[in-house]
Formats: sequence, structure tokens, C-alpha cells
Amino acid sequence: MSLPLVDLPGELDGRNVLVVPHGTDVVALATAWFPDAAWTREPVSAAEAAKVRPMTGARFRGISSVAAEPSPGLLRLDGAASLDGPTRAGRSVAQSAGLVVPEVDLYAVVPADPRASLDLVHGWMTAAARRAAGSIVPADRANAVVPDPGAAVDLTLWSPTPLSAQDALPLVRPAMTGARVGPTDVPQPQQSDGTPGPPTFSVTATFEYDGSISVRTGRSTEVPVALSRLDAREFGPWSYHVSWHPPEPEELRVERPSQLHLIARSRVEPSVARVAAALWRAVGGTVVDSGGFIVPPGELQDRATAGR
Repeated sequence: MSLPLVDLPGELDGRNVLVVPHGTDVVALATAWFPDAAWTREPVSAAEAAKVRPMTGARFRGISSVAAEPSPGLLRLDGAASLDGPTRAGRSVAQSAGLVVPEVDLYAVVPADPRASLDLVHGWMTAAARRAAGSIVPADRANAVVPDPGAAVDLTLWSPTPLSAQDALPLVRPAMTGARVGPTDVPQPQQSDGTPGPPTFSVTATFEYDGSISVRTGRSTEVPVALSRLDAREFGPWSYHVSWHPPEPEELRVERPSQLHLIARSRVEPSVARVAAALWRAVGGTVVDSGGFIVPPGELQDRATAGR
């Protein structure tokens, strides 16, 4: 969704800005795509600036404290760009940026080299805004882009433990209440490199009005960047992709899908989460959403029970 005429603080003029609800952990969002992201200059919040730091020693007698000034930090994403922020703003700025929250944090993109490509950074901004229910304001301030947080339905479990089709089907069937469930792909032969484990397979649940959900297994030597910061025992090469296929697939790519699509999505999303949760309880591992961000067990449970 795009909104016209965005009014942000003047010190951010000329920069693309990520707008997120106040208190959002932007470092966690950044490291999901940029594993080496880190503060090169720590931000100083208003609360920290208000703290009184006593000064000791004879030469400071009569001087009680030194107060710092609140200031944004500089978060290095990669060699191409950093984020300058957070700049805290209130409800009017939030509304101008398309968000209905009391306060927001603003992070401006600072290119390291004007000639460097920022495609990856811009892709991350869109994914991060969707994940955090935020928005993106381009440098020209012509509009605010508000990615739909509900669009990230698909989930993938990365586990050290493989499952056979015979073992997986009883796990996922109860999570797909109201659907016809059955295997859709003949199990494939073992990988040519001799990797041990059962053949890969897929299972599909078809709903009368809401499309279908598929569970597709695989094995890969490449895993999402977000997992690279975890202990190796918390994930593995076996992937369980849980995907929704709506009745009208092209609606996944439009900015404003139809009301029928949104209704179907709201009914199917808990089933996707229940399938992922059932598999996670059986084989362990870590769940990642379609934006590349880790979905912790508590959030997975909330998704699975939404609407109940």
C-alpha cells in the first residue's frame, strides 16, 4: 500500500528511511540477512541520556554530573550501507508513514559508496518492514510503502532429523482439519552424492474454498543466513517447506489482493503454523518465515492458535 506526502524530520532529508514501531529490535532484523551487522556507533536513548553520571575526584568538587545527549547510532549492515538511527518520532510522523502506532523509530540508509548497489539492502528493508509491521519512506518522500505483514504465510523448518513420508503424514494430517490430505509426489531416489536419509516427498492438503497447503521436504547444504548465528544443533540440512497455494496464485504478487484472498489467507495461516509446529515437535530444529526471519516457538504457537 502506498500513501502520499510523507513528513519526516528534516535531518533525514534525502535518505531512504525504514520506519518501525518504537522498540523494534532492528539488530535482530539486520542479522537475519547480514550476519556481521553490528553497531559501529552505539545509539544513546533519551532514557540513557537522562541518567546522571557522578564525577569523582577533587578537581570535580562542586560539579555533580555530566549528562549525555540522546543521539542515533550507526548500524553497519554490510560493505554497501549502514543505518543511522533510531530517531524517535510520535504519532503524527507514524501516521504520515502509514502506521497506526503511538511512536516509531526511524532508520535512515547511509550508503558507504554512492556507486555501490543497494539492491540487497532495499530487499531487506521491504522484508524487515513486513516482519516488523513497519513501512519504508523513499528519499523523495512522495509516498510511504507499507508491506502487508500478513503476506508472509509460508514457513520452513530446518532440522537435523529427516522424516519419511510414512512418518510425516500422520503428523500433518491432524493439523489440516477440513482438508483432503494425501501424498502428491512420488518419493525421489536418494541423492546421487550418497547422502544418507529417506527420499524427499511432498504432501498436499486441499481445501474446498481456500486453495491448498503443501509440505515439501528437501536437503540442502545452504541454509538461510539467519541460522548462521545459531548453534549447529539448533537446525540442520533437512528442510520442511510448508506453503500455501491460494485459489488465485497471481494474488500473491499484487499490492492489494482481493477480500476473498484475504479471507482465505486468514483461515489457512493457522493451519500452516500448526503443520510447522507439529513437525518441529517431532524432529526439532528452527522455523524460518518466507522473509528469512526466525520464528520462535512462542510466535509459532500464537500463529497456530490465531482465531480460536
